[in-house]
Amino acid sequence: MRGVQGSQDRRSDEAEAERSARCGLERESEAARAVLDRVLKAHETWFDVTRTYEFAGRTFAGYAEFHSEAEQYVLVKRAKLWGVNTHEYLFFDVRRRLDADAFAELVRFMTTEALAKVSPNPEHMTSYVSLVVVADEVAPDLDKPIRRTRFRKNFQLGLQGWADLRVAVIDLARTTVITNARGEELRATLCNNAEAALGCSFDQRKRRTTSQSARGGRATHAALDEQAARLK
Repeated sequence: MRGVQGSQDRRSDEAEAERSARCGLERESEAARAVLDRVLKAHETWFDVTRTYEFAGRTFAGYAEFHSEAEQYVLVKRAKLWGVNTHEYLFFDVRRRLDADAFAELVRFMTTEALAKVSPNPEHMTSYVSLVVVADEVAPDLDKPIRRTRFRKNFQLGLQGWADLRVAVIDLARTTVITNARGEELRATLCNNAEAALGCSFDQRKRRTTSQSARGGRATHAALDEQAARLK
């Protein structure tokens, strides 16, 4: 009976691996799953969160979307002076090992297919198209390419706003988070929730970022940081 059960378990594992390969997902470790679940749960208060999300032919482990609108009126709502909209589209990926080729393909996807999430209009100011990768291991030569990743798309010469790419990689092996310049605002949120999920300390040191665009969304992610601290 043990032999039969073992054979069935192996077939089940192989079938699951095949399904994951077809979907574009890698089978995550227990640690990666714990971190992903914790991060997605933390975003549920402010974001619309979907687990196992399919978009443009690719399957992601999770997805979160946030929208903010600000308007100014004169006396009555019919006389609107202006409106400003900001948005964030977060794609979550899980990897056993993140190498240069896989990272380059993810960035290509984010700056092409994922960019279709943005809807420019006269009231659109900023959209963040964000990639968060939870990896058991990150190739040692990948830190610099991650940090140097840059992308901005202006719409109608900026008259209809712009979109920036945020990148953050949670490296479980080194208990750290690597980000590009625009992704620095994600660091504390991801570190706090990874620490809460795994019970170990993550390196939260970050580079100084002073640009106005990089400060966008700070209030939302600060709220997520406070929530993670309360849940520890």
